[in-house]
Amino acid sequence: MSRAVATNYVIYGKASNFERDLFSPHYNHTLAMGYPSLQPHLPASHAPLLPPGIHLSITDTQASDANFLLHHFISTYVKADQPVVLVGLAGILNHYTLVGRKLGVNLTTAKTKGIFHFVDGLTQLTDYSAPNKDFVKPTTTTTTTTAQPQQVTLQYSPNLKDIYKTIEDLVRSIQATSVKQLCLILDDVSILLNCGWPCRDVLALIRYLKLLCEEVNGSLVTLIHADAVMADEVDQDGLVKGVLYEADYIIDVRGLDSGGSRDVHGQISMLRGPGFLRRLRAGQVKEHEWPAVTLHYKVLDNNVDIFAKGFSSGVL
Repeated sequence: MSRAVATNYVIYGKASNFERDLFSPHYNHTLAMGYPSLQPHLPASHAPLLPPGIHLSITDTQASDANFLLHHFISTYVKADQPVVLVGLAGILNHYTLVGRKLGVNLTTAKTKGIFHFVDGLTQLTDYSAPNKDFVKPTTTTTTTTAQPQQVTLQYSPNLKDIYKTIEDLVRSIQATSVKQLCLILDDVSILLNCGWPCRDVLALIRYLKLLCEEVNGSLVTLIHADAVMADEVDQDGLVKGVLYEADYIIDVRGLDSGGSRDVHGQISMLRGPGFLRRLRAGQVKEHEWPAVTLHYKVLDNNVDIFAKGFSSGVL
């Protein structure tokens, strides 16, 4: 389910097939966990959940949005009655709720039951009453002969400690009342850099969140844009490389090199991160648990079809 489809009628009020099907009394909400064709390609040790203590990094481009993968993990964990903490930096709660209903998940009910937790990162990042934004009052400098013009100074020190503290307190409160396996999702990391936070601070936040998930035996899932055209931007390139260096598993979503297709919307590459290789050398994982493979996918109305190259419905 692409973000554009969901937000199309949420923002502009257009009556799309998505809207009509979503509220139809004949709509089937009894779907399998997430996308059935994706699950066989994910680590099987704790299926359908991710292995505890790992960091899965999802990379995409502006032209090929990987947001549908986040919805897979949200719906999978909620249907398995496992807690999900979603830090929404790129979308509001209503967006995730509507897409969740298409996948047979009622996030409103899950939130009431304490299974689904939403941290509104957009509000946290733009709250002008936050304590990390210090405003200095105008000062006037005068001399005995000439009055100098008034100088107004605005000081703003970007600080991610507040948002980390919010996430940490929530995760620890869940851990204190439950022995279930938690999944922490960030959508998406690139927003932090675009909002002015230094690359170094954003990477520090990711490292702290990874350590937090390891401590509570949970899993961390991050989404980040990795457009080739942005590789010349030092901060963006450094952020992508830094996040991938912290990852155990990597899923890269990109368009087709040959261009658009009616039956194939893009390709998904399952890649091994440095963390997986370290675990492999230590004997903590088996090599067959995460084989490097590139697949094709097609986004449907309420599902995503993932298949081997050359096996699309238009070819067979």
